[in-house]
Amino acid sequence: MLTADCVQAVLPVPEGVDAYVVAANSREICGPFSGISLGTVDRVNDRVFSHTEHGCRELITIGRQVHVAAVRLDNSEVFLVGSEDVVDLDAEAGDAWMSQSFSRLVPHAIAMRHIFRDRCWHPVQNYACVTVDDPLLCPNYGFLNYECLLRLMEKHHFSTTIAFIPHNFRRSSPRVTKLFREHSDRLSICFHGNDHTEAEFASRDPSRLTAMIRTAENRISAHGEITSVPCDRVMIFPQGRFSIEAMAALRSHNFDAAVNSNAQPQGQPARLKLRELVQPAVLCFSGFPLFLRRTGIFTQDADIAFRLFFGVPVLICEHHDAFRRPDDLIDAVGRINRLAPDINWCSAGTAVQRSVLHRVDVQGTLCVKSFSGTVQLTNQSRSQQLVQLEWAFPGFNGQSGVLEHNAHTEDVRRVDPAEARIFVVLPPGATNSFSIRCPQTSHEPASLSLRHNVRAFIRRRLSELRDNHISKHPLLLEMATAMLRRPPHNPTTVQPFQ
Repeated sequence: MLTADCVQAVLPVPEGVDAYVVAANSREICGPFSGISLGTVDRVNDRVFSHTEHGCRELITIGRQVHVAAVRLDNSEVFLVGSEDVVDLDAEAGDAWMSQSFSRLVPHAIAMRHIFRDRCWHPVQNYACVTVDDPLLCPNYGFLNYECLLRLMEKHHFSTTIAFIPHNFRRSSPRVTKLFREHSDRLSICFHGNDHTEAEFASRDPSRLTAMIRTAENRISAHGEITSVPCDRVMIFPQGRFSIEAMAALRSHNFDAAVNSNAQPQGQPARLKLRELVQPAVLCFSGFPLFLRRTGIFTQDADIAFRLFFGVPVLICEHHDAFRRPDDLIDAVGRINRLAPDINWCSAGTAVQRSVLHRVDVQGTLCVKSFSGTVQLTNQSRSQQLVQLEWAFPGFNGQSGVLEHNAHTEDVRRVDPAEARIFVVLPPGATNSFSIRCPQTSHEPASLSLRHNVRAFIRRRLSELRDNHISKHPLLLEMATAMLRRPPHNPTTVQPFQ
């Protein structure tokens, strides 16, 4: 027998149980799933095993029955997975894809990664960041106070990126920008639209998108000169609304990535495949990487474990009102630190640049797959290291491009029409950055209409009135919301993890 009679029968899932339980002592095999419970059980697909008391290591159980097991026989190890089927990665991802696909995906992935080890694509480090949308860099914005935030970060061990609206580039407080400079390991900023007008990056007009992006870049450049606070080339979309054309425009302007709470372009329903969600970023929109984030209250153990296992950075989305009572945020941070004690808290820019996958090919070359326009690589060994670096961006084909290696520029070697791939040698202890850059064909000044600028100015001031004053008085907030309420925008979305 394959298991030397250790496993005696295959049985249906027992009644009255709904969750999978991953063994707490299985971290060397099950990784971040170790010790957590998640569900719901798929009674059509799932099976359990009847086994003897000795020789069978229980990895995942359903009720008191083993669902995934490892059996050690002399110099070999046999994995048993109680699943009738394996998930089709090219199938469409539904709203609850994680719970619906768990037993047809995760146990098989765990077994394959354990068997083939570094020959499989895998993350070598996990990254996390809290993102807070909208605040100005002033001592107090709504319920957010930067000095209190800094104390929270130091106490609970996390980092925060402010999604900064470029419209506010002249309004940053020297006192607060000093905090950002002195605590750059905890505080950072990235782009949050341009003026944060309604659905501005849901536009499908390339000329308008170009004007907004150039205006935002000019403003952020001026802000950097005034404050000496750098800004990550990462775009967080206002209101979570974007178009496929916006993704193409960001790519042509050499942003590293976009971050958003959903993967549905405005008015252009996307049918994501499962394979898009089991890698660090979604790459099906004009070949530009989209990293997904969730609010703290929805950042639960199963969601975190999925992200850690597949190398997806754990990005949390909040607004100033989260700091009225930050319990949900702190609870999410605690979950992340508990499931991944060695996680690297950093800026959103660093998280997307370093969320790469590694494997070793048959020749022994280290292969690195990047999911951001810029990637940072570190050689922690004492000898130089040959690395095959690739950007797996569908749609890169047909575009001329250059590779920036620190301050040097060279042509990109294309090995596959959908990829850019190069070989680099890293000196011992070195950290180098590599970027794919599209050539800029035009440097005409950005131009947005006077009417647009006036409306943007009024909207920003009204938003600040709401956040700084009305939000602190529930009755006033309810009245203001009722006055401004419009028919709800509720597009069908694919939640990244449920």
